[in-house]
This record gives sequence, C-alpha cells and structure tokens, in this order.
Amino acid sequence: MWSKSARLLMVRIKLKRRWGFAFPVPIWVVDEFMEALTDLAWIGELALKNVPTFRDEKARNHLNWVKGISLSGIIVASHGFIKDLSRYKGLDVVDVETEDVQVKISLK
Repeated sequence: MWSKSARLLMVRIKLKRRWGFAFPVPIWVVDEFMEALTDLAWIGELALKNVPTFRDEKARNHLNWVKGISLSGIIVASHGFIKDLSRYKGLDVVDVETEDVQVKISLK
C-alpha cells in the first residue's frame, strides 16, 4: 500500500550463479547528497562562464554546448523527482534483469 512515505532506498544487486547483496540508503542521505551536488554544479557553472573561448571552431562549439546546459537545473529537477517518489512506500523504482546481473531499487 502506498500510504506512508519511504524512509529507505533499498538497492539490491545479484549476480546469477555467484553472489548478491543489498544495502539500504536512507532517503535523507540522498536528499543531502543532491543538495550538495546542486551547489557544486552551480559553482562549476560560474567557473565555466570565465573560461575564454577557443580559436578552434570545434572546441568552441563543444564549450558553448557545455555552457548552454544548466547542470544545476537538471540536478534540482532530479532532486524534486526523487522527493516526489519518496512519498510512495513499496514502489519499485528500477528492476532490470540481464543474463547475468539483476538490479532492483525499491522504496521501503
């Protein structure tokens, strides 16, 4: 039932015919990590604004592409997405299975 908010992000990795492990990650840790990552991305954006443009057209186009993307905005949107998902306890966020590896991330 999706009535209470999740407190843990449970990550399970299993290799077929070998071993598997699971480790819980508290939601507050993910929250703090995303806030710190947003601050670092913002500082990186400020530093990139001061990088001089290159004479080489290919290098200049790559730098303009990197300067045009707001990495801190992407991280803020991802952070909001994770906060919204953390309201649903028992939700499987990722469930991927290949021939040898199974990865499952769920909210507990």
